[in-house]
Amino acid sequence: MRAVIKDGDVAAALNYLNMKSYSDSMLYAEYSVNESDGRMKSLFWADGYSRSDYFCFGDVLAFDTTYKKNKYNYPLVIFSGCNHHSQTIIFGAAMVSDETTETYKWLLRCFLECMKGKQPKAVVTDGDGAMREAIKQIFTESTHRLCAWHLNKNA
Repeated sequence: MRAVIKDGDVAAALNYLNMKSYSDSMLYAEYSVNESDGRMKSLFWADGYSRSDYFCFGDVLAFDTTYKKNKYNYPLVIFSGCNHHSQTIIFGAAMVSDETTETYKWLLRCFLECMKGKQPKAVVTDGDGAMREAIKQIFTESTHRLCAWHLNKNA
């Protein structure tokens, strides 16, 4: 797989994560590639601080995407929570090529592997159907809730 991803932004991102792993032994990164054309499909990463924060404050996980704000129109997925000072903290991030249930399932499996199988008690999302289905199948011990801000915005 690595032979196909050799030039450009994807290679630069993977190289950055590889170099970062030398100074952060807890850095976790995983990516998937489209078999048909060798292009990156999804990339998930979490640094050591994010992983440590999740083990301390990961009871509630907010799972959200920003829509097509980058050069490749890939949604950016942010896994976040709140610490004991009520500050937003980032547990992990990802770029995905699509927003299907299968992609979100892959992403949540990566998240669980990264966090050594620790599932959050609750997951808060914007109500996206593909996210909801992936959460139901992968985070089997978690309760799914809708974000109040999104509910009020759509009311």
